[in-house]
Amino acid sequence: MIFDADLRGVVDDVFGDAPAADAVDASSLWRLVSELDWPLVGVPEELGGPGGDLAAAAELAAGTGRHAVPVPLVETGLAAWALATVALPVAAATGRATVAHASLGQAEARPVGSGGPWRLAGTIPDVRWLPAVDRVVVVVRPAEVTAVDGTVVAVLDPGGTPGIAVEVGRNFADEPLGTLRLDGVAVPAHAVALAPAGFARDVLDRAALLRAAAIAGAVERACELVKEHVSTRRQFGRPLAALAPVGQLVARLAVERDLLDAALAVALDRPGHATAAAARAVAAACAGAVATGAHQLHGAIGLTQEHPLHRLTRRLWAWRDEDGSQRRWEELVGAAVLGGEGDDCLWSLVTGARPPAVATCDRAAVPD
Repeated sequence: MIFDADLRGVVDDVFGDAPAADAVDASSLWRLVSELDWPLVGVPEELGGPGGDLAAAAELAAGTGRHAVPVPLVETGLAAWALATVALPVAAATGRATVAHASLGQAEARPVGSGGPWRLAGTIPDVRWLPAVDRVVVVVRPAEVTAVDGTVVAVLDPGGTPGIAVEVGRNFADEPLGTLRLDGVAVPAHAVALAPAGFARDVLDRAALLRAAAIAGAVERACELVKEHVSTRRQFGRPLAALAPVGQLVARLAVERDLLDAALAVALDRPGHATAAAARAVAAACAGAVATGAHQLHGAIGLTQEHPLHRLTRRLWAWRDEDGSQRRWEELVGAAVLGGEGDDCLWSLVTGARPPAVATCDRAAVPD
């Protein structure tokens, strides 16, 4: 799927020359995308960014998936957008950055006096690209014992702030995936902003849509590799594609790809909680189906280090379950469409119609 036609060709030119192995130093690629201001796409020019809409950010995310590039472009872009939205300096995201979103009960923030620092405590697991980032943007709720309501957004230096411990890990795609432990970390007032309570959900929605776009990019390339393989590989004197079971499986993968593209098109056209959750749920289902089917069609060759397929499928399997399982996203969609009486909310989600009676369907109360 092409999210931004003007940007697509440039993305392919830049990422097409990316290193072919995940273990290499990708610093030169990161310098290039930084010079192009890609990590700040989506931040308005008056706030220090290059501008660009959600479709442009989705095109960059899809490019990272299509070319399996080992850089935290999606994460840094999300961090920069969050900072700009709450009027914190975007300069904090000019290096590599990521977002640590604390679900209910994982962490909390407490103010220290009036206009003073905030203290953060708790444990946030599965923070993407931690510790290989310069800044972490923490999105957390205030402690229940305080009189403060809303969403606290704080900027942390994971390597140079007392009270921060990082448990290093990696996901199935061999990308950094760490646990952030906060032991009463003091954050100065100039590095903290208090946003509306719904902002935490907005961050998750944008993260879900961009991750779905990255999955769509990897799915697109995996389907291309499948088509090339079954068209050129011969068995019993004819191409694999001529065998009926093979053709049927290829068609099923194409349908999964097209369903994801359709869900993303709706989410971009009508941004909201329900459409973002729907796109992410479809992306999770598509990722598993395409990764499995692609390896079935490639046979043993798709598992070799030299073949590019595993670089895509390892990301599909890793990204499928990050930020929540497929079931969790489906539950969020269910909560949204059951937000009112009858089928009005479901009809609103499917068609985009907004009758007065279901004006709040998309804002149905859903768990974090």
